[in-house]
Amino acid sequence: MVRRAMTRTAVFFAAWVVLTHASLVPAQADPADKNTDPGAPSAEPSGTPPSFYVEPSDVATPVSDRAPPAAAGPGQHVEPAPSEPVAASPSAHLTRTPAAGPRPAHMVFPVYEPPPPPMPRHLAPWQSLWVGVRTGWFVPFGDLWGYCVNDAYGNCVQINATSWNQYSGSGPMLELDLGARLARHYNVFGLWERTSLGHGKGFDEAYGGQRTGDTDFWAVGVRVSSDPDELGLLVEFALGYRRARALWRNGIELRLTDAPLEARIGIGADIRLSKIVALSPMVTFGFGRFGSAQWVDSRHNSVEVLDALDAFGHGWLTLQLGAHFDALGKRRP
Repeated sequence: MVRRAMTRTAVFFAAWVVLTHASLVPAQADPADKNTDPGAPSAEPSGTPPSFYVEPSDVATPVSDRAPPAAAGPGQHVEPAPSEPVAASPSAHLTRTPAAGPRPAHMVFPVYEPPPPPMPRHLAPWQSLWVGVRTGWFVPFGDLWGYCVNDAYGNCVQINATSWNQYSGSGPMLELDLGARLARHYNVFGLWERTSLGHGKGFDEAYGGQRTGDTDFWAVGVRVSSDPDELGLLVEFALGYRRARALWRNGIELRLTDAPLEARIGIGADIRLSKIVALSPMVTFGFGRFGSAQWVDSRHNSVEVLDALDAFGHGWLTLQLGAHFDALGKRRP
């Protein structure tokens, strides 16, 4: 009897232990019942009542603002409240705030800046007193005046032109220039050109034979150089007054005057040799009109005056070489 009573007691005690342990341990979910969708929310644990299950949040909530946990029921386990706020997001621990103040020496990278371009070096001065001399060959052409051929009734039926070559031939020339260089590329100047003319073709043997001739040209001009430092294109323009003479051995002279608008255009090269000296080979072409032509005897008395016609003009061509100097040169500040 005693043994049977002890056996029954042991069976009841074992059954009580098993039931108590089953109520304290939460049931394990079946792996087959898991949700296969990774984006779907996870199922609520079966061992925790619905009222005590809280979804995770990305917003940190201070401990003081949270509701106090409910009292645990029989057979329930409640985690203690955290003592610090929950992180705002899973990646919050990867965010760093830059430190204030200068960077450490090993974090400072030098910035490369190219050096400024070198200052250009010019041979020609920016401003200077410009003087020079030219020599070359002068070739006259064109007409000096015209005269009428009258009929029996005194009417002008034809005008015959008198060319400059009948009284004067080509010859050497010499020119003096004086002016100023402005802004390195420009020159303004005054000039005097003197030419010794040769014998003419029509009246060489008249009046005892032709001796010589000459012409003078006074003008103001401007010239422009594309590169005054080395080798540049040179263009020049001058406007002034010209006179010319043809002389014979018996003292007779032909004087050509009254030509205030004689113009000359030149093109050539500007060759810089040093800071002071430059050479300028050039070809010039000029044109104009003499307004008065008169014959003068050996006593310088006027013998005959011929009125030039507006329809007749003359011209000239020169081949010249000039050497010019920049004195008192001033460099650009």
